[in-house]
Amino acid sequence: MQRKLYYWKLPSGDLQLGERTLLMGILNITPDSFSDGGLFNNPDRAYARALELEEQGADILDIGGESTRPESARISADEEWRRLLPVLKLLKDKLTIPLSLDTYKSEIAERALQYGVQIINDPSGLTFDPGVAKVAADGNTGLVLNHMRGLPESWAKLPPMTDVLGAVARDLEATSSRARHAGVDKSRIVVDPGLGFGKRKEQNSEILGQLGRLAPLGFPILVGPSRKSFLSQAAGGDVANATAAAVTAAVLNGAHIVRVHDVRGMKTVVQIADEIARASTPVEKPEEEQRAERPVPRKRVGMFRSQDEERPRPPRPPLAAPPPPPPPPRPVVSAEAPVRREWKRDDRPARPPRGRDEGPPRPARGRDEGPPRPARGRDDSRGKPRFGDKPKFGDKPRFGDKPRFGDKPKFGDKPKFGDKPKFGEKPKFGGPKKFGEKRDDGKKPRPFRKRP
Repeated sequence: MQRKLYYWKLPSGDLQLGERTLLMGILNITPDSFSDGGLFNNPDRAYARALELEEQGADILDIGGESTRPESARISADEEWRRLLPVLKLLKDKLTIPLSLDTYKSEIAERALQYGVQIINDPSGLTFDPGVAKVAADGNTGLVLNHMRGLPESWAKLPPMTDVLGAVARDLEATSSRARHAGVDKSRIVVDPGLGFGKRKEQNSEILGQLGRLAPLGFPILVGPSRKSFLSQAAGGDVANATAAAVTAAVLNGAHIVRVHDVRGMKTVVQIADEIARASTPVEKPEEEQRAERPVPRKRVGMFRSQDEERPRPPRPPLAAPPPPPPPPRPVVSAEAPVRREWKRDDRPARPPRGRDEGPPRPARGRDEGPPRPARGRDDSRGKPRFGDKPKFGDKPRFGDKPRFGDKPKFGDKPKFGDKPKFGEKPKFGGPKKFGEKRDDGKKPRPFRKRP
C-alpha cells in the first residue's frame, strides 16, 4: 500500500508522518480501563510510566482520565479534571515528545492547554461536544477525530453495519468538514476509524484489511488495535501476539500512527512492518520535494549536445563490408541457335562535326561598315539639340526653338504674345501697373459685377 507523506502541524513544530510509522503510547489514569485500569491512578506512578514510555521509543504520549470501554459510564468534567491535573503538573516541560489528551469535553481540553498539551484526541469525533474543534482551532493544536458509533453503554445492542468502510469514510469526512468550518487547519487533523467503537468483530477485521479506502480523505490515519476485545476472542485470552498481528496489518495497509500500550514490544513489530511496506511500495513524497528532486534538463548547444554533457555510449563493433554479389550466369549458346549481334557504340555511322567554321562566313559587324551616320548636333536639321549642348558663337535660334532654362533675352528682343513678366521685373512704359494704381491710358476701369 502506497503511503502518502504528511507534516502534522503542532505548536512545537511539524511532525513528519509517512516516512516511518509513529508509536503513540497509552497512559490511562482511570480505575476502570479494560487493560490497565487502576495501575497508574497514583500521580507518581503515572509520571514514572510516562517517562518509561518515552524511553522505550514512544513518539507521542496519549493520556486519558475517562474510560471509553464498552458498557462504561460517563463521568463529570470535575472528576476527570481531578484525575488529570496532578499528572499534567508533573509532566509539564518534562517530556521531549508531544503530549496528547484523550477527552471529548471542550472544558477539559481548554484547561489542559495551559500544561503543554499539543494534541486533542476526541474519541467521539465531535459528536458529544462540538466545542472541542473551537478549542483546537484557538490553541493551534493537533486534532484526532475518532469514529464512534452510538454510545459505549449501547454498543452491544447495535445491529451490524452493511458497508462499514463506506459508512466510516462518510462520517469521518463530515466530521473533518465540521472541524474545518470551526477554524481547524487541514494540516492539523488526523483521522481514526475507531476499532471497537460500536463495530462488530468481523467489521474490525474488515476495517484493518481495507484501511486504504480512507486514504482519499486526504488526512493521516491513526489506528488503535492494542488489546481490543475482538483480538482476545481470536487469541484465546493472550492479546500480545494478536496485537502484533493487527499492528502489522495496519502498517501494511497505510496507517501513519499506531496507538499501543506496549511500546517496547510493538517497536520491533513496527520496524519490520515498515521494511516490508517500504520494499513493496515507495513512500509518496509531497509535491514540493518531488519538484526539488526532479532532474534538471540538460542544456543543448545548437543542434547537438555539448561534448561535456554527452551521455557515454557503449562502443559499437566495426561494421564489416558486405561481400560483392556473384556475377550473373552466362547463357549457354548452342551451335544451332542464331548468334544475336550486340550493338556497340563504335558501329554507329560517324556524324560530321558541328562547329563555327562550317558554312559561309558571316559578315563582321562593326562601326566601319556601311554608310557613315550623320552626326547629331545643333546644326543637324534631323533632330533637336541634345542635353548639355551649348550654342556656338553666331548661332541663331531656329523657328520653334524654345529658350532653355537660364537663357536671358538679348537686347532688342520683344516679348511674345502671352508672355508674363518674371518675378522682380518692372512693367514697361504703358504696361499694367501694381495692384490699386489707376491707369493713365484714359480707359475707365471695369465695373465690379456681383455673381447672381
